[in-house]
Amino acid sequence: MSDILSAAKKGVSHGVALGADQVEVYIANQQQTRISVRKAHVIGGDVVEMGGAGVRVYVGGALGVSATSRIGEVKGAVERAYQLAKGTISDPEFKSLPEPSEYGTVEGLYDEGLANAPFEVLTEGFMEGVKLASGDGELTVSGSLTKGIGEVAVVNSLGVECEVRGTSIGGSIGTKAERGEDVAMGRGSIIGRSLEEFNPVEAGKEAAEKAIARLGAKKVSTGTMDLILDFRSARGSIAGVLGTGVNGLSVALGNSFLSDNIGDEVASPILTVVDDPFIPGGAGSRPFDAEGAPATRLKILDGGVLKTFITDSYSAGRLGISNTGNASRRGMTSKPAPSLTNILISPGTWALDELISETKRGILMEDGGLRARPSSTNISSMVNSGHYIEDGEVVHPVKNTMVGTTVFEFLKNIEGLSREVLLEGGSTSPALKLKEIKVSGGR
Repeated sequence: MSDILSAAKKGVSHGVALGADQVEVYIANQQQTRISVRKAHVIGGDVVEMGGAGVRVYVGGALGVSATSRIGEVKGAVERAYQLAKGTISDPEFKSLPEPSEYGTVEGLYDEGLANAPFEVLTEGFMEGVKLASGDGELTVSGSLTKGIGEVAVVNSLGVECEVRGTSIGGSIGTKAERGEDVAMGRGSIIGRSLEEFNPVEAGKEAAEKAIARLGAKKVSTGTMDLILDFRSARGSIAGVLGTGVNGLSVALGNSFLSDNIGDEVASPILTVVDDPFIPGGAGSRPFDAEGAPATRLKILDGGVLKTFITDSYSAGRLGISNTGNASRRGMTSKPAPSLTNILISPGTWALDELISETKRGILMEDGGLRARPSSTNISSMVNSGHYIEDGEVVHPVKNTMVGTTVFEFLKNIEGLSREVLLEGGSTSPALKLKEIKVSGGR
């Protein structure tokens, strides 16, 4: 038994002995190796130990939450949460924490090679990418890299006892190209769980190419035109819009625009989206969620038809539906809430070049995404990186350009998906094309 699992079990036992009805202890430990680069030089590097415990205690349906950054002080956190619960009003919507269950197997969460990779090896490799991004010195380069080695344990008083360990590598290399007063930016990403996925040279090359290609940006005329989202923009937009709409807590609170639409065609019939926590080595992959409930593979959209919401124990109980095991935590003191894991967007039949060549007038958005305003169904997003398309040709980069639509129009107006896909961090996405979106170009 690991130290954190043992500490979590002792904390739960202490809460039960105090008289709590239900107790949960969540403990996370992580070691981070961090490297920072500015103007092509390493300006910082350190190794940081991070961790702590989050505690939830229920007494008569009332919740007390506490946390500690010291694993040896879990019992004290349990006592504080217990006292808070005793002085809090009962929540009649609370049903129960998760019951024990079997967990699926997820490959590739921990990589020995990455865990044992020395700081010097990571720095040397990262600087190779930085050097490539600099070109002949005409590009200004910055970047950061973080290697993580971590473990998580979740224990509750109903019998849930689970733990998992994992590794991660993530960061980016950013470039700035200048030509007189013309300035353009580019970025290449690094994301993975293994040393094999540590690809700083590819990230540096991508950053340099994008910065140079974005020089010469011009304003475009305001009007209605098509919008093509590249692979990352499509993934971010679908995850952002759907992640809000199918969030079980938002549904339970009446804040979701898809609350009454299970079984309805809410999106283009060419759109199928799966949430899959079992992708080997995926950034969001896991056998259980932040409450110790088993993770599940979910088909969220099937040919545009909404099939399910994503839930944690609280939202599932409140809605009277199954817990899908999608609980996540933003911090030790925050209550869990549902979120997506790895999204898989089914490809289409078009080549990306064909989506562009069939566009009379439009915008190609790169490395961005569409986001709805808080508590709104309206979407208004800046195109920080993109190109203007006219008569099927990419004409020039754009600047001072904003696109606007609604979440309903976004989902319904997808008329093309590329057959090429980007597999990154466990998620899969094609490029997509939206018809007739409002564009404000400042000209």
